[in-house]
Amino acid sequence: MAPPKRKKKRPVKLFVANARVLSRKRPSAGSKFARQRAVRLALVLTILGACGFGGFEAGRYLLTDPRYAVRHITVHGNVKLSNEKIVNISALREGENIFRARIHRAGNRLSELPLIEHVSVSRIMPDMITIDVVERRPRARLSGRKKLLADYSGVVLPRSCDNDWKKFPLIVGVETADLSVGDRCSQPAMTKAMRVLELCQSSQLSDMVEVDGIDSSRPDDLRLYLKRGEYTKDACEVRVGAKGFGQSLAKLAAILKLEAGKRGRKIGWVGDLTLERVPFH
Repeated sequence: MAPPKRKKKRPVKLFVANARVLSRKRPSAGSKFARQRAVRLALVLTILGACGFGGFEAGRYLLTDPRYAVRHITVHGNVKLSNEKIVNISALREGENIFRARIHRAGNRLSELPLIEHVSVSRIMPDMITIDVVERRPRARLSGRKKLLADYSGVVLPRSCDNDWKKFPLIVGVETADLSVGDRCSQPAMTKAMRVLELCQSSQLSDMVEVDGIDSSRPDDLRLYLKRGEYTKDACEVRVGAKGFGQSLAKLAAILKLEAGKRGRKIGWVGDLTLERVPFH
């Protein structure tokens, strides 16, 4: 008996609906769209060309017009440094075009001077350049053979910047052998001493005492020495400690007000101000 015939499997056809790829036709060169695009491109190029040419001509005019030649260089804020020295170091010159004047370079050159803390150089149209400087002020003198001065930020200044340099408080404990004029001393002894000095001269203590010196040679026991005054005896010693200077000096002011201001008793020694009950006599 012959085997039954098997039905042939029909291949399954997969149909992807709406899979037609649409290709965008490029407009021909002669089409309306191409002509519009060409006109726009030509218009943009024309405008850019006109702006570039106009800018070039304007720049050439500003750089060559004699009305913009520098006729005045003024200096403000200087006390120790002369106008001539500041102008010479700035390398600015009268007669040069004000737009060619290199004011940023002038500011950088002047900021390198040890006596200058801040400088600003600006143009004043049409023919003036102004230099505004803030000079550093010495606040203390450093012990050692070099006889150096320093400001609150620790920048070392020459003794020649103040003829009466001996009037400044003496800072003891700072290593000065390797220091030169213009250096910024970041030694802890310098930082602590200057902080205490600044607080004394900017708080209510400034009307009560005059600082004679600060000994910061002991890291944990900074000592303040005061001149004879209304509240203090000569060479009054105050143990300030190593931190919390603002709070400690506020205690000192309270002691002086109470003992010397109300009881008429001058203070010659003050113990550790970091203690809750501060000894003094």
